[in-house]
Amino acid sequence: MRVIGRAMDVNRLQQTYSNHFLSLFDEGILNQQFKELRLLQDDNNPTFLFEIVSLFTESAGTSINEIRSYCNQPATDFIKIKALLFRLKGSSQSLGAQNVEIACENLRNGCDEYDLQNFLSCMEQLNLEFLKFKTKLETLFKLEQQIVAAGGSIPNIQ
Repeated sequence: MRVIGRAMDVNRLQQTYSNHFLSLFDEGILNQQFKELRLLQDDNNPTFLFEIVSLFTESAGTSINEIRSYCNQPATDFIKIKALLFRLKGSSQSLGAQNVEIACENLRNGCDEYDLQNFLSCMEQLNLEFLKFKTKLETLFKLEQQIVAAGGSIPNIQ
């Protein structure tokens, strides 16, 4: 009887994982690039995506904090901010973090306009999109861990 219960737990976790994974694309949090990277993960490198996402979130968090520090200076240095945004947008694009990438572009446009109020609004949007990305991907990886711990395999979703 316990085997049936365990199989049901795995099936439930796999369904939750699949729904969550697909919602990331429906919400624009991820795009096709992420799926392409996912294809590079295999038995020889089972933590590939987790490692890339971890590096991205650490680097992106640092960049966002640097941008915020430039905003708190008496004269906002839009040139330094644009350089940080260029790097952040590129890494977002490489990972498939679609909404973060779009927020970077909007913020860069805010830099071009030299409109501090618009810039601050766009900065808040970037921060929100980054936090949403980070939270949703953490949930995805926790679900993966739970599935494996329950003896199941991660669903292959295209």
